Amino acid sequence: MFRANSISVGLVGILSMLMFAPFVLNSSSAETNASPSIEFDQDNGIHFHDVINVSGSSTVPLISVEISLWNVTADVQYELLNSSSSLLSVTPYESELGVTYWVWNHEFNHTSESCTCLVRISLLEQTDLDSFGLTVYLGTTNHRPVLMYESVSDQMSQIILTTIDTTLQYDVLLPPAVLSSGTISGDQDILTSLSVCPAPFGVCTDNYTPVPVVHELEDGNLVITMETVSINLPDGLYLIDFYVQTMNLKGSNSLTQYFVVDRYSPNVTLSSISEVQESETITVDLDVDDGYQGSVYTITWTIIEPDGELRAVSSSEILADNRLSFTADEQGVYQIIGLIRDMGGNFVNVQHNVSVVNVEPELDLRFDGFKISNNQTITVKSSDEWCFSANLTTDTINDIDSLEYNWFVDGKSLLSGRSYLLSSDIQADEWEQITLLLTDNNGASTSISFTVEEQEVQVDSPLQSITIWTSILLLLILSFIILIRRKVLATKESDFVRWSDAKVSED
Repeated sequence: MFRANSISVGLVGILSMLMFAPFVLNSSSAETNASPSIEFDQDNGIHFHDVINVSGSSTVPLISVEISLWNVTADVQYELLNSSSSLLSVTPYESELGVTYWVWNHEFNHTSESCTCLVRISLLEQTDLDSFGLTVYLGTTNHRPVLMYESVSDQMSQIILTTIDTTLQYDVLLPPAVLSSGTISGDQDILTSLSVCPAPFGVCTDNYTPVPVVHELEDGNLVITMETVSINLPDGLYLIDFYVQTMNLKGSNSLTQYFVVDRYSPNVTLSSISEVQESETITVDLDVDDGYQGSVYTITWTIIEPDGELRAVSSSEILADNRLSFTADEQGVYQIIGLIRDMGGNFVNVQHNVSVVNVEPELDLRFDGFKISNNQTITVKSSDEWCFSANLTTDTINDIDSLEYNWFVDGKSLLSGRSYLLSSDIQADEWEQITLLLTDNNGASTSISFTVEEQEVQVDSPLQSITIWTSILLLLILSFIILIRRKVLATKESDFVRWSDAKVSED
């Protein structure tokens, strides 16, 4: 929506500058201190009978310029009457502050011409063509009123109509004949015409419709009042077409501006979840309907945290113009407030509460890599060093670093602030039960209690070792004797068998 509206404003401004630039450029066109700047000594609307003699000053050297004279009597088409690539005279001067400026002068001799004319000076050496102009009346006929924006910013601005009256201000140049007839004031000797057309995206989608206005003219300043009670237009975006006429029906050029009617507050629907867990994301969406195409609105988000602190949102938390997303880091109720303001200044305030539930920590206590459960019995060797570790305990990212560990032995507090317990931490000679109490920053806690049994390791005495080795030695000696004896007996038995066999053979 915002982009479409911006394109609309830009399109209107560009068209206006192209069509009515001669009447915007004037002797006071240098409204800022930015260079370059060319000023005219004469005022807009000056009357020349035959020879146009103009002069002024410049903040830049007028080396490469073009000065031209245009007949702008006809609002639709301009006619080039004369042009020159140089000025009649250019003289450099230095101010009291040491700043150099250039005084210039030029003449156009058109004794036979009568017109509403524009003198324009263009700086040709500039990357962007800068032009400065002066509207003049030449001769005695073909003079018409000329409307001009008070400033270039007025030309690009939006007019907003709400529940109160709106005023528009323009500079108007009246023909010399009208001025010579007497003092012009109020609504005498001038007629105004203001029409609007629907233009949600900068281009009229329907015909222009006249709108009643009240005007007041004083010293060349035309004030137009749009009374909200007499303008029966629905909320929307429009284009204004405005011009004036003298009493003899001499019409001026037309000026256009972007016009917004916005009397009513937008309809807003909020969508979000009502409960989340700690460290989860809260997303809030707003559906805003201002009742017409091309509407533009702003949303201001505010968050009241569970502790009552009011804070603005960061740019990273705004995912889109109407979507807010942030992480709930604390337990409690978050209040999300959205203030929606449309172009007419109408605003709607919406609020939504989200309850954040704390997530309890999950205690993970281990011994030698094995997880310990509640009321379990753990056996350790009395001579070994051991460690009970809860380093694998988990919790939400905002609580994990603030967990409190408290160790108890047989119901008595031993130490705190550490996620592990070493055998060297216990100085008592006799103890049995260990308890670990874990607490997060919201007061939620969990614990594990377990029993530890120490296993005594038996150590052999030196006498027992000697007895064992002696027994082994005696067994070896005995085995050796038995082996020798069997070998001797086996040899004798073998000789007897051989003798018996020989004797039998002799017989």
